[in-house]
Amino acid sequence: MKLEYAVAAVLLSVLLPGAPAPAHAQQKAGDFPTRAVRLVVPYPPGASNDIVARLLGHKLSEAWGQQLVIDNRSGAGGLVGAEIVARSIPDGYTLLMTNPGSNAINFALRAKTPYRPEDFASVTLLGWSPIMLLTSAAFPATNMNELIAIARAKPGQLSGGSSGTGGSSHLALELFKMLSGTDILHVPYKGAAPAIADMIAGQVGLIFTTPVTAQGMIRAGKIKALAVAGNRRLDVFPDVPTTSEQGMKGYDVNIWFGISAPAGTPRPVILRIARDLHAAVASADVKERFAALGLEPQVSTPEAFDRIIREDIERWSKVVKAAKLAP
Repeated sequence: MKLEYAVAAVLLSVLLPGAPAPAHAQQKAGDFPTRAVRLVVPYPPGASNDIVARLLGHKLSEAWGQQLVIDNRSGAGGLVGAEIVARSIPDGYTLLMTNPGSNAINFALRAKTPYRPEDFASVTLLGWSPIMLLTSAAFPATNMNELIAIARAKPGQLSGGSSGTGGSSHLALELFKMLSGTDILHVPYKGAAPAIADMIAGQVGLIFTTPVTAQGMIRAGKIKALAVAGNRRLDVFPDVPTTSEQGMKGYDVNIWFGISAPAGTPRPVILRIARDLHAAVASADVKERFAALGLEPQVSTPEAFDRIIREDIERWSKVVKAAKLAP
């Protein structure tokens, strides 16, 4: 019935000049927000997306005078949470913490998804984080090449955990397998935190994830960081060599973070949210916190963020095809 009423309201607004438009169509940036805003994080508490969401959520709550509520809806590599937002009323009061898993890799990996790229309106990029190759402190390898040697000596016996099938850490593992010529068993979890816990316990051998998720355990000596993806070392972990330094070219895997809204969200509201997020990311305390977490802040226009997402869909589609991953 709600859908029928919405359709009727739209028709009346078109056919009758004096008829009021639906409430979300009338929403103006100056009026937003007048109540609490929900930010859906499609991963569990403690994941890198969750940490960034809570950091920025505090700043937005202060700026708006309205609470920004973090709603963790994990499952299916980000599909569960993203679908909730895709089906929400496009009024700016339900937003998505977007990353490659939920809004790029899933389209590359799965034959069918409950939502499509066009079901979202991009708001802004927030920043980047490189992927790191991690093992438990007890794992025998001390660098990336020693791990590769172990994997090649026992094909299919070394296992790699991930935050879920189709997530960023899963595809990072698949690309690593392709470039290193190794056979590593993929073990999906519902988030990076439980995968890391099992890795420390010796249930899985390694994981690819962001420093945001694991840096506390790295500093505590429970985890070893064998490599950081790309060709630039992290300021927060200057002693960890890059994959490029260790001879692996082309493994430049960065995880971006951003905010999306349901398609049809009024443009003034999109721009208002983007403006306030840009101010939050530019604040001294957030920049300091980002640096401590190994994140590189970078904001964008909605159009530029949309291009990043579409380029990532194309990129990971090639990896899925080359790795012969079944949808």
